[in-house]
Amino acid sequence: MRAYPPPGMIGPRAIAWWSLRTLTGDVRVEGLEKVPRTGPVLLAAHHYHHLLDGAVLVRHLGRPLHIVVGLDWAAGAAQRRWMERLCGWAGYPVILRPATAGTRGGYGAGEAARYLRRGMRDAAALLGAGRVVLVFPEGYPLVDPTASAATPRDRDAEGFLPFARGFRTVAGLARRNGADEVAIVPVGFRYERRGRKWNIVARVGEPLGPEAGVAAVERAVRELSR
Repeated sequence: MRAYPPPGMIGPRAIAWWSLRTLTGDVRVEGLEKVPRTGPVLLAAHHYHHLLDGAVLVRHLGRPLHIVVGLDWAAGAAQRRWMERLCGWAGYPVILRPATAGTRGGYGAGEAARYLRRGMRDAAALLGAGRVVLVFPEGYPLVDPTASAATPRDRDAEGFLPFARGFRTVAGLARRNGADEVAIVPVGFRYERRGRKWNIVARVGEPLGPEAGVAAVERAVRELSR
């Protein structure tokens, strides 16, 4: 039996520690007690910052966290190879976001569907093993150094992109594969820039049932981000 959590999670933990120490001032996380301490949990979070959203949860959650990572931003074969290796060591499912797959040189647009299927299966398998998986249903962060002309820009007045339903597919796959009831937990983020650092408030909401629809989850995440 493989050791859990995987040793490869040391890397993301170190990155989380460094990024929070150097890029943030005050960080508050509210509602952590609402995250089930055992069993499969699917965190559905607002995506504000490309690095810090995940760092806050890796640092504070209290359970090992598997982040679904969109790697279509990889700029070449070497970066693709190393990032996939690092994600594999940490147990992070990898997907390609269709709108921007093939725009940075690391991947071809035709690879998106295959990576999306595999990433969803990997995330569902983690839930089936009783793990915690983090997804960003908007797909793209508001603060995004790799944004390009192909990056979706249909944000509303609150800075949100529409939620994709991929997380519902993952929860459904896990359930069909015999997983215990998956708790879908909404997470909101609110950021404030102070000089060169960010103040962050992360809020965790009440778990929603496995049948919670995309609109209900989006409403909860929006409310928690205000």
